[in-house]
Amino acid sequence: MNVPELKRATAAAVEVVPQWGMDGAVLAVVLIKEAFVVDRRGRVSRTHDAVVHRTDVPWDEDAPEASSVRFPCDVCVHKPATDVVVVGSAVAAYATRQTSLDVLVEVGPLRRAVRVFGPRVWYRGALGMTLSEPAPFESVPVRWELAWGGADFTDPARPVEEPRNPVGRGVVADPATLEHQPGPQIEDPADLIETHRTRPPPAGLAAIGRHYHPRRTFAGTADERWLRERMPLPPADFDDRFHQVAAPGLTAAGRLRGGEPVLVSNMGAQGPLSFELPRLNFFAGMRRRGELVESPPALDTVTLLPNERRVEMTWRAVFTLPRSLREVDFLQVHEKARVA
Repeated sequence: MNVPELKRATAAAVEVVPQWGMDGAVLAVVLIKEAFVVDRRGRVSRTHDAVVHRTDVPWDEDAPEASSVRFPCDVCVHKPATDVVVVGSAVAAYATRQTSLDVLVEVGPLRRAVRVFGPRVWYRGALGMTLSEPAPFESVPVRWELAWGGADFTDPARPVEEPRNPVGRGVVADPATLEHQPGPQIEDPADLIETHRTRPPPAGLAAIGRHYHPRRTFAGTADERWLRERMPLPPADFDDRFHQVAAPGLTAAGRLRGGEPVLVSNMGAQGPLSFELPRLNFFAGMRRRGELVESPPALDTVTLLPNERRVEMTWRAVFTLPRSLREVDFLQVHEKARVA
């Protein structure tokens, strides 16, 4: 599918991606993305080097099919709310070695805490398989492979899975197989693991994959009828909440707008990351038959990279294209306001 010419007046990254609408209309999705760095005083500077991801970027690029998501795909038609995604590792101030750290993320009204432990193994205790004392660490990546979860399909008659985190540690068909195996290192400090029977909700800050619960419950029914009647359109029961990628507790009730206070602790050797989300305001319009129609871009993803003292923000606008692109003169994106 082709898209109209883009005229832009901003240093932010701008890409136009064609997509199918639920009704079969061809849509032009305008993605605007900007990156910033934050100094120790909380002052924010633009870097103009943001990259629009057209596919999920895994943590382990050598085994993407088994890896959790590091950077989620930016391409979709609509997100109902703003996601906050955290990419990085737990690190104490000055990189001092610790056996555990409480990581806190606050963005406006959103708050999420996880406790990160050094390496631990399962051992056979009086109440079942339990976890050893954690070894000291300098850095632990906060990714879903290190949280409670997992899947075990070794016995087809007894498959087990933690659908909220199928790549994690601890969920197995036979608990005896856990002995001496690495244990979870990322937990909810309000719901800590006591034995393999505890089974808490998986704790994390990173993006969740397409096949994780609850995202997969919103994907719709891709059955034979869909193949016959709708493909390549989304299933008739597709829900836009499928595109919400944030960990539990990090999706806003509506839209973040910029100006919200941000605090991330214990994810940087230089100390806490504290600043206000930049306020940027963009115009996105489509000139059709001489008339300029606006679609206000909405902020739908904030990506925090605390180890780098970096933040990325993504805005989205959508236009329905006519059957003939000859009717469209151009798409236009320009910046209305700069960082406060």
